[in-house]
Amino acid sequence: MASGATRLSQASLRALSVAFAIVFCSAAIKSIVQVFFVSMAKSFGQTRGGFALSAAVFMAVFGIASPIVGWVGDRTGPKRVLVGGLQAAGLALLGCALLPSYWLFVAFYGIVAASALAAMTYVPVGILVDRMVPEKRMGIAYAALTSAAAIGFIVLSPSWVFAQEMVHWRQVFFGTGLTFLLPLQILAVRYLPDLPAAQLPAAGLPSGSTLRKIVTTRAFVPLSLGFCGCGATMAFIDVHMVAHFQDVALTPPQIAAVMVAFGVAEWLSGFIAGWLCDRLPKGSVIAGFYALRALSLFLLAAMPNLTGATAFAVVFGFSYMGTVVGTSTYTLSAFGEANRGLAFGGIWMMHQLGAVLSAQLGASSFDTAASYRGAILAVGTVAAVSAIVSFTMLPPIPAPAAATAEAVDA
Repeated sequence: MASGATRLSQASLRALSVAFAIVFCSAAIKSIVQVFFVSMAKSFGQTRGGFALSAAVFMAVFGIASPIVGWVGDRTGPKRVLVGGLQAAGLALLGCALLPSYWLFVAFYGIVAASALAAMTYVPVGILVDRMVPEKRMGIAYAALTSAAAIGFIVLSPSWVFAQEMVHWRQVFFGTGLTFLLPLQILAVRYLPDLPAAQLPAAGLPSGSTLRKIVTTRAFVPLSLGFCGCGATMAFIDVHMVAHFQDVALTPPQIAAVMVAFGVAEWLSGFIAGWLCDRLPKGSVIAGFYALRALSLFLLAAMPNLTGATAFAVVFGFSYMGTVVGTSTYTLSAFGEANRGLAFGGIWMMHQLGAVLSAQLGASSFDTAASYRGAILAVGTVAAVSAIVSFTMLPPIPAPAAATAEAVDA
C-alpha cells in the first residue's frame, strides 16, 4: 500500500487519469444494451425474457471473472489486467457488431465482453489505487476513479437515447470496439506503470488455507450478502430501467433528462461516499446507502410516472456508488495485502449472483405480467435486507488486516 507523502507525482496522476478514461469508456459496454434493449431483442427475434439471457450470462461471467481478475492482479499488477481487458473488450464488441447470430452475440457479449469489463473496472482499479495512493486518500481516490462510470452514464446513455432513431446498435458497438482497441490501449501501454503487487509468486492456484482465511474473515459474509443485494438492484438499472420508463410512456427527452439526473446523483454519491468512508465507520456508511436505495425503489413502484421516475433517479443515484465505494474501501482495509484482489473479486462474484437473478427474473416477470412493478418491489425488498444485514452483522470499522501473514502458499 502506498504510504508516506500524500501528494501524488505527475506520473501517478497521469496513470490515474488513464484509468479514469478506461472506466469512463467501459460504461458503454452496459449502457448500449441498457438503452437499445427493446430494439435489440426485436432485431434478434427474441422476447424480453429471451434476450435477457444475454444479460444474465454477462452478469454471471462478470462475477466468475472478478475473483480471477483479482487473483491475477495480485500477482502481475493492474497494468497487465487493464491492457488485457481493453484488448478483449475491443474484439468482443467488434464481434457483436459484425456477427448476425443471437447465440454468437451471447458468446461475444455475455462471455468475452463480461470478462473484459471485469478486467477494466472496479477490481483492477482498486488494486491500482491500493498500490499508488496513500491510505488517508484511498477512499476519495477510488471514488474519483469509479465516478468515471457515472460520468460515462451521464454522457453516453442520454446520447444513445437520442441516437436510437439515427444509428443502429451495431454501429455503436463497432465504434466503441475500435475505441478500446486503438486510443485507449495505446494510452494504457504508455502511461500505466508496472506495479507488481508485492513479493508474491506469479504461479500456482490459491491454496485451500488461503481461501478459508478469506471466507472466515468476519467481514466477508456480511459484505458478500449485502453486495448480492447491490447487484440485484443495479441489474434493474442496467437492463430494465429504460424499458420501464418506455412502458410508463415517458418520452425520449424525459428519459434522457431522468438519466442525466440519475448520473449526476451517481457521480456526486461516489465523492460523498469516499469522503464519508475516510471519516466515518465504513460499515455504517454502507448500511445507510442500502437503506436509501430501498427507499428509491419503493418510490418508483408507488409512482409509475415522470415524478416517480425523477424521485427514483435522484435517490437511487445518490446511493449508487455509495455501496460500491463503501464495500470496496472496507474490503481493502479488512484483508491482507497478499489477498485483497482475490477477496475483492470474491465479493464482486456475489454481487453478480444477485445481478443474474434480478436480470432474468425481471424480464420473465414482465413477459408474464406485462409490468415491472413486481420486480421493482422485489429488488426494493432485497435492498432493505442488505441494509439490515449491514447494520446488524458488519463491524462498523474493519478489523486490521495482516499484510503478509495471508500470503498465498507457494
